[in-house]
Amino acid sequence: MSKVFDFLKNDFTNLYMKNVLEHKAVNKAIAFCDGDNLNLIYTGMFSEVNNGKGITDDLELYLVSYLLQKHNVKGFGRASAYVLEDQTTFIGFDIKTVDNKIWSQQNLFSVDEESKVIGVEVDFKDSSDKNLICPLVKSYFEKIDFPEDTLKYLDNLYEQIKPNLQVTKI
Repeated sequence: MSKVFDFLKNDFTNLYMKNVLEHKAVNKAIAFCDGDNLNLIYTGMFSEVNNGKGITDDLELYLVSYLLQKHNVKGFGRASAYVLEDQTTFIGFDIKTVDNKIWSQQNLFSVDEESKVIGVEVDFKDSSDKNLICPLVKSYFEKIDFPEDTLKYLDNLYEQIKPNLQVTKI
């Protein structure tokens, strides 16, 4: 399992930061590893596939549980932008594997006057020893028994998401 944990901790974070710089924006992402592949979902597309709504916390947990049931998921990663009261901006990375290994880190980023990302610090500011993992990610790997209508909704949602998955070999 450490292969998946190490991949998420190192390669997922680097891949995500590369995408941030390429697109000049920090978009929330959920990644899952099945042992052979990293599957990356950018949640910005959810307003298109979720009746104009983005991804809520409940939908995120439902989607993660659904992915657990659909795939042989060994680990999840999550990346999201945060702004502190002092206007410090950072990407929060949270990682959890099926064997309950967890990791979080914060990488500072900077934007220009048009709010486009112009830099991301490769060295992280804080990590699991100083900041807690996202409470949502703590709940990843908790199985949810879905009613039939919810499962049908998630099946439909997944079919719409699937063509947009970015898949990377581990």
